[in-house]
Amino acid sequence: MRTENRWKLMIGGVGLAWALLAAGTSSAQNFNAELWEFTGGNAAERNVYKCTACTFEQVLAVPLPGDNWDKNVSEGNRRFFFPEATNVPPVAPPGTPFSLDLVPEIEGDDHFLIARVLSGSLLGFGAQGAMALGRVERGTTMTYSAGQVLHKVASPDGVEYVMFSMSEERTTMFDPFVLNGLAGMSVPAGWAYSSEVAAEDLIVGTPGGVASVFSVSDYWNFQEIIVVPEPSAGLLGYVALGVTVLLARPPRAPRRDLT
Repeated sequence: MRTENRWKLMIGGVGLAWALLAAGTSSAQNFNAELWEFTGGNAAERNVYKCTACTFEQVLAVPLPGDNWDKNVSEGNRRFFFPEATNVPPVAPPGTPFSLDLVPEIEGDDHFLIARVLSGSLLGFGAQGAMALGRVERGTTMTYSAGQVLHKVASPDGVEYVMFSMSEERTTMFDPFVLNGLAGMSVPAGWAYSSEVAAEDLIVGTPGGVASVFSVSDYWNFQEIIVVPEPSAGLLGYVALGVTVLLARPPRAPRRDLT
């Protein structure tokens, strides 16, 4: 339902939308375009589809499949992505299509399910805007190289989240490449910010297929740290889940992609 009220109820929804694909999908597009199917009473709950072959004009012209659908489309807003990442899309539940054919100029299906937001909650408002926490179904594995600067936030109960993406526009105010580069960022009451240099590769996974994501719209996204075991500790269990882990590669600078 395309109403102003739904946008007002998004609970930082744009930030959560960035959080969906940023951890596992890179694209040469210089715009962000997602198609949302709202699935529950909470306005954050939705299926997210993306067309990686579409032009900006084609995305704008895509018809909405129904009343409970909407688009999130914007040009620019380059993002820094700090880990190397792979993503396995969620399994479409009964009645939910995995792909859609909406663009006549593209042969076959063009929009594909990349993630499902299962829940979302507003944690408060800070200097950077609304702070939200969401549960996102997508099988993402992220690898941070030894020597990288890691930015973390921790909840009052000790759950840690590591930043995986940030808007380039905000690097004029915060420097993600140095220790304490996000000092001064707002966090929810009782939460804490910290940074460190990774002493060894950090591999963060979603072994249950659902990621917990802390997000501030148009600023940054953090994912709960669930460390993937080393091969001797049971990597085959993660391969069985369809997650590809990048175990060996030379150190590299954080990449800058377009979404």
